[in-house]
Amino acid sequence: MKRILFQSAFLIISFLVIEIVLRFVGYKPGDISPGWMNFKPVDSLYVISDFKTNAEGILIADSNTMKVSNTVVNSDGFRTKEFAAIDSTKKKVLFTGDSFTWGLSAKPLSNCFVDLIRTETNYEVINLGIPATDPPQYLALAQKYIPALKPDMVFIVFFMWNDLMQNDRKVSPDEPIYFMTNAGALLADIDGKHFHTAQAAYDYCVNEKYFLQHPHYTFEWVISKSALLSRLYSVRFRLEEKLRYEKTVNDSYIAKKYLQGIKKTADENKVPVKFVLIPAKNEADLDLEKYKQRYNSLLGDADLKNNWLLLTNSPSYFTEYPDAHLNNKGHRVYADSLKQYLNNYFDKQ
Repeated sequence: MKRILFQSAFLIISFLVIEIVLRFVGYKPGDISPGWMNFKPVDSLYVISDFKTNAEGILIADSNTMKVSNTVVNSDGFRTKEFAAIDSTKKKVLFTGDSFTWGLSAKPLSNCFVDLIRTETNYEVINLGIPATDPPQYLALAQKYIPALKPDMVFIVFFMWNDLMQNDRKVSPDEPIYFMTNAGALLADIDGKHFHTAQAAYDYCVNEKYFLQHPHYTFEWVISKSALLSRLYSVRFRLEEKLRYEKTVNDSYIAKKYLQGIKKTADENKVPVKFVLIPAKNEADLDLEKYKQRYNSLLGDADLKNNWLLLTNSPSYFTEYPDAHLNNKGHRVYADSLKQYLNNYFDKQ
């Protein structure tokens, strides 16, 4: 009997200690969100209008709000010089990508690998990177700016996480890709649903996706009262997400469709294109051959395999979660590798 009482007391005390620790580090009862996600419920939601979708459905930076952070963007909404000021006597290198290409987490922003290539070479470097964009935007930009700017090289920076799309979307005029809010970045397309307002996307994330705000069953009500039980319950959803991701790894037809469209546009304009791969931090130390085997559906595609540029990576090139973008060391490695590639390529011309 004493042993049973001791074991029961030990379990209760352990539960309470773990519960206190989880709450202390920021987990709340009912929180079933992934640990890497930079999202939190707020008392009052407001939108941060740093970026906007234009009449062509392309996400661009808002020059007026960018002035607050002293970030210079051109009249087309990109962090690069005015297109009319491009020196046509120089080799032109065009970059498209998401927050990695924009330079997020480089300290200062001018330490972004694209900026380093611009300042350390004599190439005209054109940066069309915009945070939280995706292959549909990359294709739209390629179709518009490759014929217009006639670059000598195109780099599409592909992040092997959210660029490996699980759900397709349309590039629609004035329709947002995502909403930047005080709660975090909220995608407009979540789980196959499209949300026209930030509040609608927020309500879905809080009430139905990541928090047990409205438990459907008695056991969910019990779970919603404990941070520990909520963390344990969240494992179910992380496993479901893992299975969906692995399915996309094995059949990456959505991403391939857009990359093939970019290659077609580049080929029609007689411009070389390379897809520069950035892995997720948790796979950055994977051997390149093993990496290519794992993502063979995309990297081994007959139409695309000769266009991939895979660099040696390391988790030390990335900031900590939930950010997990390139740090200054990572930006330097990518800048040096791409400079070497460009110099070798143009020396052969």
